Amino acid sequence: MAAPVGAYSHLAAVSGPVEWVFISGQVGAGRDGVVPTDIGEQTRNTLRNIEVLIAAAGGTPASIVRLMTFLVGPENMPAYASARNAVLKRWFPEGDVPGHSLAIVAALAQPHLLVEIEGWIAVPFARDGP
Repeated sequence: MAAPVGAYSHLAAVSGPVEWVFISGQVGAGRDGVVPTDIGEQTRNTLRNIEVLIAAAGGTPASIVRLMTFLVGPENMPAYASARNAVLKRWFPEGDVPGHSLAIVAALAQPHLLVEIEGWIAVPFARDGP
């Protein structure tokens, strides 16, 4: 099988007792709720929002099993990929990235949104008692 054509793994496996957490599509709104016009900044904000949600669920970026990205227009691909790859390099310094699919779309729910990313994560199952 040929190597992946981007920053993703062909296969992701989960073992052990885990709790599945599904992250709804996140967009590039900053902490102040403002969405920048720059696709790179939207991408960094989107991934930061995902990182915050993962931590709230008790996980780390290593808990990510799969990401799904919706990107408006192929012209945004280079800047999106550059921003995403920089974050993935920080999250996965050994290069063991999760599964990831990307769809180029005509538009998202609001015209100023250029990227939306959803995720599937598996966090250790913690239960008190038997």
